[in-house]
Amino acid sequence: MRTRLDIGRTLGNLVVALARGSGAVAALTVLAMCLLITANVLLRGAFNESLIWVPEIVGYLMVALIFLSLGEAMLAGSHIRIDLLVDKLPKRLRQRLELFTLALSTGATAFFTWHGFATVLRSYEYGRRDAFGALRAPLFIPQTALPIGLLILTLVLAVLLCRQIGVVLSDSKSPNTER
Repeated sequence: MRTRLDIGRTLGNLVVALARGSGAVAALTVLAMCLLITANVLLRGAFNESLIWVPEIVGYLMVALIFLSLGEAMLAGSHIRIDLLVDKLPKRLRQRLELFTLALSTGATAFFTWHGFATVLRSYEYGRRDAFGALRAPLFIPQTALPIGLLILTLVLAVLLCRQIGVVLSDSKSPNTER
């Protein structure tokens, strides 16, 4: 039993590190976006020229920023939650409701992750390109951020789900808890 707990903690720590790393990459995309936009503004101001591909790349980086930061945002509790009614519920019911929502969220993000990877694979197989962009970039490249970010979010949710299962099980064993 002890070994399973140690393995679970190690896996949980790996997922947390993965989410933190993904968040760091997302932060670097903000820096890249700022540098590209600043360079384009300076070129336009100084030479009356601009790089026509900058808005396209910045758009791709924005998508990467959003999806690669999902896991770390979940760990930090930064996603929008409405606890108005939930906070009024008894402790045990709140714990079970949290367990239910984590299970539902994990399943939903796993579903979207699967379909995200399928979309990337189809884009790659069919050689789809951005028809409206200046670069005519292969779409699988910017699309890859979506399933990777969702996979990391799914793993974070699975870790939180396992932790919540532990909370519910330990609470149900202790007789002197608030109902």
